[in-house]
Amino acid sequence: MENNKKTTDLGAIIGIMIVIVILLVGAFYFAGQRIEKSNEFKAAIQKEIATTSTSSDAVSDIEKDVNAVNTDGLGDGINSL
Repeated sequence: MENNKKTTDLGAIIGIMIVIVILLVGAFYFAGQRIEKSNEFKAAIQKEIATTSTSSDAVSDIEKDVNAVNTDGLGDGINSL
């Protein structure tokens, strides 16, 4: 009877360990997906900034930069995160 109990306890421990490993793998997968989407969003923002802005400090150039920024789809990327 006692030998049967040890086998049952060992099986339960192995089952719990398998479940924990599966949960950890899933957590790392979804964290990686979230980081990838975040990096894509940051890259898109940097690309938009690079194509529309100048490095001049003149007020007229700053106004041109502000007016050139497309804010129509600003919230679209945030919703996909």
